[in-house]
Amino acid sequence: MSSGVLVIGHGSKLKFNRDLVASVAAKMEKMKEFGPVAAAFMQLNEPDIKTGMVSLVEQGVDTIYVQPCFLASGIHITEDIPNEIGLKKGETETTMNVNGKSIVLRYCEPIGDDDRIAQILADRVRARAKKG
Repeated sequence: MSSGVLVIGHGSKLKFNRDLVASVAAKMEKMKEFGPVAAAFMQLNEPDIKTGMVSLVEQGVDTIYVQPCFLASGIHITEDIPNEIGLKKGETETTMNVNGKSIVLRYCEPIGDDDRIAQILADRVRARAKKG
């Protein structure tokens, strides 16, 4: 079994937002812990979610960890993305046919309430405080 990760961002008209999600995916791939890692977007940017899954399958992946790049859980996390990947309400795992291959999809939690977020924000405040 070969796994990969699909990092999903919302999508935006602002290039910076697209680039940020792509950068996060690239940094995760450099960790060499999860197999191939690809970025995909719900709307406004390419690749879309299905194209991102196809890209991973073409790299030999048969298990995809779907990781939303969202801070908090909202309708996109609880309904939109799960619907897009074929999850029924409350499910976190399903099987989907992608280009004739049966793929396991495992849905991950958003970033959420994590002490590391508070530390990052504190670092930003410290950096700004040094500037006066």
